[in-house]
Amino acid sequence: MDPITIARSFVEELHAGADASILGGSAALGRATSTSDLDIAILYEGGNANYAETVRYRGWIVEAFVHTPASLDFWYEKEKAVRCAVIGDICARGLLLTDNGPGKTWQDQARLYMEQGPSPLTDGERDLRRYDLSCSLDDLIGSTISAETFAIASEVFHQAAELLLLQHRMWLGKGKWVVRRLEQIPHDKGALELLAWAASGGKDQHKLVKIAGDILKNNGGYSMEGFLRGAR
Repeated sequence: MDPITIARSFVEELHAGADASILGGSAALGRATSTSDLDIAILYEGGNANYAETVRYRGWIVEAFVHTPASLDFWYEKEKAVRCAVIGDICARGLLLTDNGPGKTWQDQARLYMEQGPSPLTDGERDLRRYDLSCSLDDLIGSTISAETFAIASEVFHQAAELLLLQHRMWLGKGKWVVRRLEQIPHDKGALELLAWAASGGKDQHKLVKIAGDILKNNGGYSMEGFLRGAR
């Protein structure tokens, strides 16, 4: 059976009293693979629900995120603190499975939350990210050991992607969601180049150095000498 039917059956069978539910993640975006799970946000307007549970249902792994309005607000604040939206993305971009009243309002609020984006970087936060990326770029430029080059290049890609996303006030992501966040800014040259590099077969380290260096330049430039962490 298709993932949407499975997700709806899961809610109707195991959370029949829920006020609303939303299927998010890869399944809702039409990008599910043979190993994808089903990310389902479930809302109870009353009670003290606030937990995430992983179960197997009809052959699928299901990640059930069970919330009340108060617990959602709590998690939205936690996501804002790290600028990485998970439950917010599920609720905003997912498919409304069941709605016994508050579902549409719930999703509209989540969409507004996602559209607002994370808070801008402070000068200190941007400077620290510039320093970290500068260090990683130096390591990548000087690397001659294949295994180390792979590890450093992965770090450079991630650091450059996050700096670029935050430059555009975009939410961060983990794993494949770094790529999916970059896909949300297709107008940006750096994003297109990072995506093309990630999809390439050779993973040319010199090409990545150039791409990340340009992103760094657009955010204040290389930073090493004289960078101070803490107070003297």
